[in-house]
Amino acid sequence: MSKLLSVVFTAIVVLGGATQQSVPAPFSGPVTTLTTPAPDGAMFPTLVADKSGRVWMSWLEMRAGGGHRFRIASLSETTWSAPMTVAEGTNFVANWADFPSVFVTANGTMAAHWLENGASRGAYGVRLRTSRDNGATWTAPVTPHRDQSAAEHGFVSFFEAPDGSLGLAWLDGREQAGAHSAAGHGGGNMTLRSTTIRNGVPGEEAQVDARVCDCCQTSAATTSMGVVLAYRDRSDKEIRDISVARFANGKWLAPVTVGADNWEINGCPVNGPAIAARGNAVAVAWFTQVGNSPKAQIAFSTDGGARFGAATRIDTGETFGRLHVAMIDAERALVSSLERSPAGVQIVAREVSRDGRLSPSVALGPATVDRAGGFARMVIAKQRAIVAWTETRQGTPPRLRVIAAPLR
Repeated sequence: MSKLLSVVFTAIVVLGGATQQSVPAPFSGPVTTLTTPAPDGAMFPTLVADKSGRVWMSWLEMRAGGGHRFRIASLSETTWSAPMTVAEGTNFVANWADFPSVFVTANGTMAAHWLENGASRGAYGVRLRTSRDNGATWTAPVTPHRDQSAAEHGFVSFFEAPDGSLGLAWLDGREQAGAHSAAGHGGGNMTLRSTTIRNGVPGEEAQVDARVCDCCQTSAATTSMGVVLAYRDRSDKEIRDISVARFANGKWLAPVTVGADNWEINGCPVNGPAIAARGNAVAVAWFTQVGNSPKAQIAFSTDGGARFGAATRIDTGETFGRLHVAMIDAERALVSSLERSPAGVQIVAREVSRDGRLSPSVALGPATVDRAGGFARMVIAKQRAIVAWTETRQGTPPRLRVIAAPLR
């Protein structure tokens, strides 16, 4: 355990009737706002760090002539590269919860995905390109899922497969195609599937779970023991708790539940889990509202996601979830979430140790619970936390807000 965690402070944080000793605030210096390379009107950022510690950000922006442009840029210290366009067109899906992303493997392969509308209402599919020269050139766009039915395919998570190839998982609605309930949702099951990409070409598909929540984000991480995929599951009794599936010995193992909340909800909360890993250490953070009591929680694993300890509640104000997580080291995680305080709705961050101790929350900036605000995304690189989200203000177009803060 680090020296930082061995110091016990007297500050007490009250969490839903429980008390927990806190650790120091996670940042050693001020939270600073970075300029962004994205124009006004940009939305839905994602972040990833490559092996060198360089941070890449993706976003979606409107084109002057109509349609959208999917772009990326890299951050070195406080300087952004010139934006590079991955794809553009008039058929893009611009969805507050299901948005494009960028990813980089250890060998430098860059991948970027976006969504395009299908032929029928509500149907859309995943499109993907890869680059081996830091985004200067890209392979031709491909669709990673073999199914082309008029159904939803999205909520993608990238990962690095055990053999070093690029992998991705997505929610796949092929079982719902042509079968709709009275509420207008698919009458079949939403499934979770995965594949790998080599030289820009999709491989064989695998089914990870045959019945999952319809529109919650997925999240993947690579441990020293393999890939771990987190998602919101769905039982026959409409229990929608968080599950993880591990990829080992060439196949996906049966999923396990992380923190059995027993949240029964007849609909999708659009609030998926976030996962991060460091070595064999894994942290999963998630939102639940069982008993009509909103909570943000986290659980840790020390064996690559095979088993998880008891959940720790981490919210200290009214929480709306929309969590993201990054591992500081094998004992500590940094979690961002959306909370309301006396100062208003904020993106906040706090450190959580594996033994359940919390730091005070640090406000990163104002936010909104409206859909236009989307989901904040976070990455740790070179002992800094970088967090990005869509900032909306009445009467002005949305814009990207990016902050940086040095870790202790």
